[in-house]
Formats: sequence, structure tokens, C-alpha cells
Amino acid sequence: MKKISFKTFLPHIIAIAVFLVVTLFYCSPALQGKVLQQNDVIHWKAMAQQIQTYKDTHGHFPLWTNSMFGGMPAFQIAIEPPNVFTVGYFHSLFTLFLPHPFDFFFLMCISFYFLSQVFRIDYRIGILAGIAYAYASFSPILVSAGHDTQVLTMGYMPFLLGAFFLVFQKKYWLGGALSVLFTSLLITMNHPQETYYFLLVTICLVITYIILWIRQKEYKHMIISLSILAVAGVFGVANNMVTLATTYDYSKATMRNGVLNLDSTSSAKTANATTGLPIDYAFQWSFLPSEVFTVLVPDIYGGASRGPEFGADSHLAKLAVEKGVGDDQAAEFASNMPAYWGSQPFTSGPVYLGAIICLLFVFGLIYLKTPDRWWILAACIFTIMMSWGKNFAAFNDFLFYHLPMYNKFRVPTMALGITQLLFPLLGMLALNQFIFIEKDKTFAWKKLKTTGYVMIGVFAIAALLYTSFDYKGENDGNVVSQLTQMTQGNKDDANAFYSALKQDRQSLFGADLLRSLFFAGAAFLCLWLILKNKIKPVYALFAILLLSSIDVIAESRRYFSNQDFQDQDTDNGNFTPSAADAEILKDTGYYRIIDFTKDWQEDAMPSYYHNNVGGYSPAKLSIIQDLLTYQLSKQPPNMQVLNMLNTKYVIVPDQKNQPMVQQNPGALGACWFVKNIEFENSAADAMRALSILNTKDTAIVESDYKNAVPFLPSDDSTASIKLVKNDNDIINYHSSSKTNQFAVFSEIFYDRGWKAYIDDKETPIAKTDYVLRGLAVPAGDHNIRFEFKPSSYYDSLKIAITTSIISWLLIIVAVWQAFRKKKDAVV
Repeated sequence: MKKISFKTFLPHIIAIAVFLVVTLFYCSPALQGKVLQQNDVIHWKAMAQQIQTYKDTHGHFPLWTNSMFGGMPAFQIAIEPPNVFTVGYFHSLFTLFLPHPFDFFFLMCISFYFLSQVFRIDYRIGILAGIAYAYASFSPILVSAGHDTQVLTMGYMPFLLGAFFLVFQKKYWLGGALSVLFTSLLITMNHPQETYYFLLVTICLVITYIILWIRQKEYKHMIISLSILAVAGVFGVANNMVTLATTYDYSKATMRNGVLNLDSTSSAKTANATTGLPIDYAFQWSFLPSEVFTVLVPDIYGGASRGPEFGADSHLAKLAVEKGVGDDQAAEFASNMPAYWGSQPFTSGPVYLGAIICLLFVFGLIYLKTPDRWWILAACIFTIMMSWGKNFAAFNDFLFYHLPMYNKFRVPTMALGITQLLFPLLGMLALNQFIFIEKDKTFAWKKLKTTGYVMIGVFAIAALLYTSFDYKGENDGNVVSQLTQMTQGNKDDANAFYSALKQDRQSLFGADLLRSLFFAGAAFLCLWLILKNKIKPVYALFAILLLSSIDVIAESRRYFSNQDFQDQDTDNGNFTPSAADAEILKDTGYYRIIDFTKDWQEDAMPSYYHNNVGGYSPAKLSIIQDLLTYQLSKQPPNMQVLNMLNTKYVIVPDQKNQPMVQQNPGALGACWFVKNIEFENSAADAMRALSILNTKDTAIVESDYKNAVPFLPSDDSTASIKLVKNDNDIINYHSSSKTNQFAVFSEIFYDRGWKAYIDDKETPIAKTDYVLRGLAVPAGDHNIRFEFKPSSYYDSLKIAITTSIISWLLIIVAVWQAFRKKKDAVV
């Protein structure tokens, strides 16, 4: 029996070590106990605080939270299904149990390296491609912003793509089991939009290989492969059924499934509603067609909207010094000016893939003969055009209105995460073929020379853009106004500063154009030296690996630097209660607050301590979005609506612009009996009626819920109803009355799981005052209970547990099969 040599594993050990060292160096402040300041994560912690507190008490997460928008499903913020058989345990293994943010980059590196080994790529090229994928600027920008789920989803895309190719290579058991595993983990990361884009890539891949198999008459292999992929998809979905089912069920009630369009010219019985997100909202973050050049020249459009793009040597700073501003103040002034001037509202940085990676990608398109270049090219073109969004309306409007589920997503630039995956994939295939396989140097030189001409043409176009751009941004109107105000109305000085800003933007473009030309030229020179036998391939490969890594890592450090880390104490300071918070927290009752010192409809921070009328969610309940649009965004907001939401405290700025508490005496409490009910024919009518409603005495019930009101309330001055306990998923009340009553509860209506019981007998809930719950309560003393038990959660949990067990069995069988074949091979 042959012994398995250590040399077999050495290249992989080296790769893991390199990835680990680079990751530790890249995130070195975290080794000193510092934490990354991720805005989205900070806000997530705020919105999840009540959920975590509940878990500390009950041992599990609740399914409903009261901390935002009057209440919403907690599983949209944090979910932890009690599935002990989940394959999610593998995630810690693939990230070497590393904490954030190390795990993001290591996962992306090792995942791409796995893909390279499926293609039998030399390990050094696998290291090059893994670093290029993980540290392309888009990744650290996402990490810095706190888009953790998107980065982790991108981390599993190469893993899953490699599993698919194992199946295509007729390694059915191993490829199938890994396809199940990685499909499950990719979906577990819970970023539906990036997963959706990857599905589109998979379609391009499968169509290409179906054509290939048909041509080669490999019908049996085709059927087996497609069947395995289908089963893997089913198991991946089923293993994540709890998350997917609850999200899908919730989506039917959110703004992503449509909002009210309260057209005053429509008839009283008409409630116009959109389907999906409004297209203008969905396409806000769209690339200009020329902005795609950032994959090669990062700062063609100025890089980040805010950040230290301009320093003391900028035209802005020098002009400020000339105007009498001190050196330090001038540098600070310049650094705060918007470098980015593209069509997006703002951006944290460009999508830069690396000049060397772009060169190798073009080389792969010209040089390779494999079918992989065609599906990669198709997918790249498709995703790039998708990233143009509103700037390529003829294409993207059609997708928005016709591609299934596409109108549920926003930020088209996210599609470039797929481009980031495919550029280094094709590049490494080309480089491996060129260095280790190619025998016909004449053919190789012909293709390399053509690549050089194409790249010269691309750089020439970029140079033409450099000279022809006016460097005026779509959002520069505000900049000019600020400069005019800063110069105390001196338009000449304001225009001078604006001209300096445009010069600085052009300088950024020019510097990066030369930078990218250097890196691409250096890599081209290395390839040429190999063909001319001027240098050993291994030395050239090492040079390209080093240059490419320096290229992408140095660029990404512009947007992910040591300044993004802060001491742990500083991080905790994000949640230090203000004097206003401390005053409100003295009240241990049940109430809500609204904080007008913040962008209260987009800021989750008040939810850390309080039940909040506002908050942040990209997928609010549609009824909440409607209420915000038509009642609470008014100036002033509808106080009757704030009263019915039990808004006991209002935070406003004082004379020193510090938060100050005002108590709202009109807050109606957790529940109350009304004297009258008005029935409205439609949601639009209910919303209109709400504008003039006295919410204390009268309730609005839409005609669709009239059956839930078997009797009208009768006068009883002694009638009372009170909250006993609100425990998120279970709420208890007690009522007492001599006559039939109708109770309004200051809890958000959500008919996808909430049930009501009067003395343990289920009672229908009426949608009341457009967003609240109402119950017809008969005369007498009663215990009233609301319970949140969504079937989407409990039914899907059974499916997830069952398929998780089967998935483990598949993985065990696959490992046994692989071990058996390996054992037979060494005999």
C-alpha cells in the first residue's frame, strides 16, 4: 500500500497559512482588542437589544419584537431555530473559528482556493485568485459598512460553484453532498439578493453545459448532473425552510410587496397599490455605464463620497490656504468635500477588481478555448448591465417588471459581486493554462499580443474619458450651496473652490489611471518574459502574485483602514443613554417613544432602550410605511395617530440642540374601549378617515373585517380594560364591562400569526385604525390573550429538521465513498 505523502497536503497548508497571515495583518487592530465600527451592525445591535434581553430571560429568541415601528416579527432581525441537526456548524470550521472581521476575508480566500483546486489550478495561482477575490475593494467596503450577510454569502459562492463542477466532473457523491452543504450554507447567510444573482449565474453555467453535453451526446451524465443539482437546491432550501418560509410569509405584508398609493383623484372605493418596490426607490444606487471602468481604474468617479480622498496637497486645501485658512483647517476642509461625482446618492467606494485581474480576464477571453469562457462572459455582461439600473432603463425596467421577484430588490450595484467572482475565475484559468500547460508558444504569443492591444485600447478609452469628463456630479447643487454659504455669499470664491474640487476629482482619476497602467503593464511584461525564456515561470508567477496582491490590498485599504477600528470602550459608547433616555427609563410601564432629534424613520438607535414608533428596516410592513407616508410624515405629524400608538414620550431638541423629553398627555395607553365604530369600504378610505379621526372615541374598521365585529359597543361609563403583561409573543389583558364593548389595542395588526383568545376561546381580530388590532369584547369580566404563533415558523421547522438529518447522512456517505476510493487508489 502506498503511503499518502505529506507533500500532497503541503501546498494547501501553505495556502491556508498565507490566507491566515494576510487576514490577520489586514485586520490587525482587532488583535489589539479593537472593534470595527460598522454602522449597519451598530444599528442592528440597537434593534436586536430587546430580542437579546428576552433570550437572556427565556433562553430563546422571541418571534415578535416591540422595539421598532410599534412592533414587527423579530425573526426578521434575529432568528435561531431550535434545530440541533443544522449543517450550519460547518461554518465555524470553514472560518477556522475566527471572529469578525477576520472570518469574512479568510472565508472568501479559502472558498475561492477550493474552487481553484476543483479546476486543478496550481496552488500559487489559487492563492493569487483567492486574495484577489477576497480583497477586491467591494468586499472590505461591505465589511466596513456592516453588510455582513452579503459578504458571507459571497464567501460561499465559490464553494458552491466548485461543488457544481465536481458533479460535472462525474464525482457525483462528493459533488452532490458538497452541493447540498454549500447550498445550505449560502442560503443560511441570509442575503436573498446576492443569492438571487448567483442563481442567475448558475443558469448561465447550466445552459452552457447542457449545450455541451448534448453536442457530446452525454445524455446520461447530463440527467444525473442536473438531478443532483436539483436535489441540492431542494435540500438547501429545505434546510433553511424556517428562515425562507418566515421571510416569504412576511414579505407578503411588507412594502416590498406593494404600498398604498393614496391618489386623491381616485374613487372612494379604490385603493391603488403598487406591486413590489417603487422602481425609482429600487434603482437609486445605479452605476453610470462609464462607471464600470472602476473595475480597472478605481477613482474614475472619485472613489468614496466622504473620506480622506483629498489631503493637504489637494487643490482645495491649497486654495483654502491662499484664502487665509490655516494648514490643518484647510486639510480638514478638503477631506470633507465629496470626491464621488457619479449618479449614486452616495457611495463608500468603487468596485475595483484589480488591474492585473482585469488583464488576465481579457487574456482568458481571447486565449482560452474552454466553454467556461462563454458562460462567464455572458454572466459578466448580464450583471454589469444590471448594475446600470436606471441608467440603462430599456434593459433594467424590463427585468424589474418581468423577471420573477426582481422587483423585491434594490441597489442594482450589488450585482457586481458576481463580476467580482468571475473575473479572477477566468483569469486564473488563463494563467494556469499559459504557465503550466501551453506548449504552442507561437499561439500563446499571438493571443497575448492581442490582449495587449485590447488593453491599450481600453486604457485609451479611459484616457479619453479623463480629458472629456466635466467632473460635475448630479448632487453637486448642494455642494455649491454649501460653498456659497461658507464664503458668506461670495460667488466668485465659491466657484473657485468648486473648480478646485473638480480639479481634484480629475487628479484622482489621473493618478489611478497611471497606477492601473503600471500594474497591468508589469503583469504583461512578466508574461512576455516567460514566452521569451527571459525568466523562469515560477519567478514570473511569484511576481504576478505579489503585484496583484499589493494592487488589490493597497487599494482596498483606502476604504478599510486602521481608523475604522475603535477601542471597545468607544464602541460601547454608541449605546450610552442620553439624559433624555435616562429620564424616560425611570418609567417602568409600557409605552412608546418617538425621537425627533434623529432621522426617526431610518434610525434604529432609540430602539436599544425603548419601544420605538420609528426605527430602520428595508422591508417595513406596508401598513406601517403607509402610516408613515400619509400620517406621520406630515408637518406636524398627526397627533391622534401618535396617541393611538401609545406614544407617551416625544424627544425634541432643546435650545442647545440637545435631546429633551416631552410627555404626551394624549397617549391612549396599551388598550381602550371606544364608543363608536366607523366602517370603511377600502384601505384608502380608512387612511383618509384616519386623518380626521378622534382615535380615543372612535375606531375605523375596514369592510373586509366587518365579520369580526358581531356587535357594536354600548355605553358603559364603568367599563375598563387594562394590560396585565406584554411578553412579546404573549400579551395578557383583563376587561370588565356591563355591556358589549369594542377594544382597540395599541399593537400592530399582523394576521400572519397573531391569534386572540377571550377566556381561552379564539376570537377574530379586526384590523382597526388601519394599523392596529381590535376585538369585540362581550359584557362581563374577561381574560384576553394574544399569542404569536406563525405557522410559517412552526411548520417549516419540522421540514428543516428532517432534511438536515438527511443532509448529514449524505455528507457521511460521501466522505465514506471518497475515503474508500482513495484507499483503493493507493493499494
